[in-house]
Amino acid sequence: MTLRFCAPLAAGVGLAVAALLPNGPAHAAGACLSMPLVFETETASGCPDAATLARLMDAPLPIGTRSPSTGKSEGVELTASDDSAKRHVRTCRAYADAVGDGWYAATQMDMNFEGFMRVACGSVMALAASGEATTSRIDDEQVGFQTLSLLPVDVLPALAPDTEDTLATLKAAQFSVGSMVATGDVLTRGSSPEQLELAYAGSASTYGEVARGDFNGDGEMDILVYARHEAVNGSLRWYELFALSYPDQSLTFERFEPAGLGALSSGN
Repeated sequence: MTLRFCAPLAAGVGLAVAALLPNGPAHAAGACLSMPLVFETETASGCPDAATLARLMDAPLPIGTRSPSTGKSEGVELTASDDSAKRHVRTCRAYADAVGDGWYAATQMDMNFEGFMRVACGSVMALAASGEATTSRIDDEQVGFQTLSLLPVDVLPALAPDTEDTLATLKAAQFSVGSMVATGDVLTRGSSPEQLELAYAGSASTYGEVARGDFNGDGEMDILVYARHEAVNGSLRWYELFALSYPDQSLTFERFEPAGLGALSSGN
């Protein structure tokens, strides 16, 4: 699967499945991509080295509306923390610097563009901070992010505080997404080794595997996952990147924020 960043119909950006790579690629030092990451100047695939990842930090992303004069994507429009100015950012380094200085996406369209920017840049940063996995319960049991019986409920979106409380209670009771599919609380709209589509509590979500490697420094294999969530019959849409670990004795995957994403937090 290819993670593409583009602007279909000049209205937003989308994830397009354009090419398939085998899940669980051969592992070298650091993490390996399960899908290519497409930038304007190059496409990263396989197990990118440190030089490639450093180069991608300054590579423009094909995100945002296209300029009438140049025909190139203008990137994400961000607003200063005091609302005094606006600027467009097209690279991961420029985006991380802007977020650190408090710039933010002010409109729903730019929030959508920013969501894809965060997934692309977060993937590069997570890979740069990753290590080589020396053991893999994931590979040993031949499971993945689409294994519903192992998928934790905190990968589901919460559109309201009561939904968030419900998910917290279910997680504490070690419920999985598979448990909620069995009760009819979660519907599967599609499932394959490359993509998973779920519907829950008024939202529709699409998940895909980005990479595999050690993203928390414990030597165990983890899975890096992107998710797109949107409100059914609404305009709200948001995106996130997270990792799944599968430690010994655990009954489900455990969700965590991979190392390297701190640079995309406001004020850092």
